[in-house]
Amino acid sequence: MRLALAVAGQDYEDERINFPDWKDLKPKTPYGQLPLMVVDDGPTKTQSGAMLRWVGSACSKTLYPADKIYEIEEALGVLDDMRKAWEPCVYMSMAPTKYGRAEDFASTDEGKALIQSMRTTWIQNELPIYLGRIEGLLEKAGGDKWLVAGCNDPTIADCMAVSQLRAYTKGHMDHVDKTCLESHPKVVAYVKRFCDLPQIKGRYSDGIGSSAY
Repeated sequence: MRLALAVAGQDYEDERINFPDWKDLKPKTPYGQLPLMVVDDGPTKTQSGAMLRWVGSACSKTLYPADKIYEIEEALGVLDDMRKAWEPCVYMSMAPTKYGRAEDFASTDEGKALIQSMRTTWIQNELPIYLGRIEGLLEKAGGDKWLVAGCNDPTIADCMAVSQLRAYTKGHMDHVDKTCLESHPKVVAYVKRFCDLPQIKGRYSDGIGSSAY
């Protein structure tokens, strides 16, 4: 969503929640989740997908064009498949009780070994499948632009894709090699192309547009 706002040239206040503060804030949120968005002191907006689509339609003419909705949603579906497939590798560490494990499972020797195995296996065997699908979308769209054919500007699908792909290269996840995208150079070039956009380049201190990709 932040990338979509940046591409749209929309000013916004970016409030980050420190983890120790989340415990007190969580019961006050509509669904016990982040992110949240408030526009012009209106009601709180929730659900990242809904907010992304709202930004795309309300703040830009090119992020979510009506004549490309199917193609954008198709690309978002591919990305959501990747997110869902990777999710257990993250939440086995963050929320092991979701998978029938004890709350302290991640700190045990068994937990550490399982988390390492899950992540390294997924990066080695599963990630290349999804990178191949993303390359397929790029090739279908011409190969040197964005995920949706006929769009000369990035759409919300590109904002979602870059956000997800960059997460694997920032070095903040244990057992994930920062070079794991390099097996698919067209994907690497695509992320770099997005991060070099004038609206994005140099804007984010977390590595978006300022490191290798």
